[in-house]
Amino acid sequence: MCRAVQLYTFLNYCNDSPLKKEILECGAGVWPGSEPLLMRFHEQGYVTHGVEIAADRLAAARDYCTARQVDLDIRQGDMRQLPFADTSLSFVFSYNAIFHMKKVDIALDMEEILRVLRPGGLCFVNFLSVEDMEYGEGEAVGNGEFVQMEAGERTLHSYYEDNEADIYFREYKLLLKEKRILERWFDDEKYVQGYIDYIAQKQ
Repeated sequence: MCRAVQLYTFLNYCNDSPLKKEILECGAGVWPGSEPLLMRFHEQGYVTHGVEIAADRLAAARDYCTARQVDLDIRQGDMRQLPFADTSLSFVFSYNAIFHMKKVDIALDMEEILRVLRPGGLCFVNFLSVEDMEYGEGEAVGNGEFVQMEAGERTLHSYYEDNEADIYFREYKLLLKEKRILERWFDDEKYVQGYIDYIAQKQ
């Protein structure tokens, strides 16, 4: 959670909104032993919801909730078919999750986020940048799409040019767009990660 700095920026935008404090996370599962990102919102009095398609990530999130006797409403679900009514939610986010799909599916998820958001509602989504060090690695399966190894599993990653994802936000007012290039060192080895973050308000 401490590495999800951009989520705190989004939380501040949400706190300043007059809309009902109700939020959905797309891709709400966690690794075993990790804390769901929705906890930050729950702690501030938000009604929370989450969808997760991977059974193991969902189970880990539910185990966390059971151990701490907290209900974040994280359920089995597909980002491309969100189980919520039109204009029913104030806030939606997807952090380090949406880019694990092909771009055609990402477009469907972005349409779903737009559908479930209330007018004036806020969304936060981040995308992988082509400046990430792993861009081009693995098996190419589409334009900027590669199947790569992550935590010992074959995992799809979709990478975006600087303005490529702008098309998803045509019906929003952009509040923040930021490209982040991070350099980290682990065991004296340098890793370069690249992300493009969007915070936007539905018109």
